[in-house]
Amino acid sequence: MFDSLLPKSAPFFEMLIQQNSCLRSVAGHLVRMGEDPGHRDDALKTIALLEEKADHVYLRITRELSKTFITPIDREDLLRISQTQEEIIDNLQQLATRLHIYECSAVPFPAMQLLRTLEEMFALHNTMLEGLSRKRDAHKTRAFRSLRGDCDTLLSVGVAELMDAKELTPAALLEIIRWSQLYDRMEQVVTLVVKAAETIEEAVLKNV
Repeated sequence: MFDSLLPKSAPFFEMLIQQNSCLRSVAGHLVRMGEDPGHRDDALKTIALLEEKADHVYLRITRELSKTFITPIDREDLLRISQTQEEIIDNLQQLATRLHIYECSAVPFPAMQLLRTLEEMFALHNTMLEGLSRKRDAHKTRAFRSLRGDCDTLLSVGVAELMDAKELTPAALLEIIRWSQLYDRMEQVVTLVVKAAETIEEAVLKNV
């Protein structure tokens, strides 16, 4: 009886999962950009639309948090998860923009595998969020450590390959500079992905 009189909480988990859906879609289009250079124009436009949609979700979450008295978990955890996902999407869009502007004819194997690994990590985020929303154990620490190790290895191999260029022609030097910047951006994304996973894990530990 008393519970029915309390104000209902906004669907925060639903919004976080919606935000994560945008993130996974952006990652998928990035993979396609790497696999098919002819897809890059359309993919970049789609990514821009997904980023805008994610922005609206993030703004709605922050707005609802500011006026909601009762939240399913600590409001600080909800905000941190949403903020980190927003940062990741922004960085992925910047990565996609650079990949498009640089007009790289081919994506090196380590970079391509790194994009696919990031896609796997975002899927784990989604599994963890769905588990948290149902108050079920959704720990993925071991899986994330494995994928993080893969990312570190791929970044190291990718940069090493750049340094092993045999002919330092002007075109080769330009390619090294471009891919150095792209790998740097990918490394920033990996750091944010791990940060997001740790934030969700902390929420799981406190609430499940």
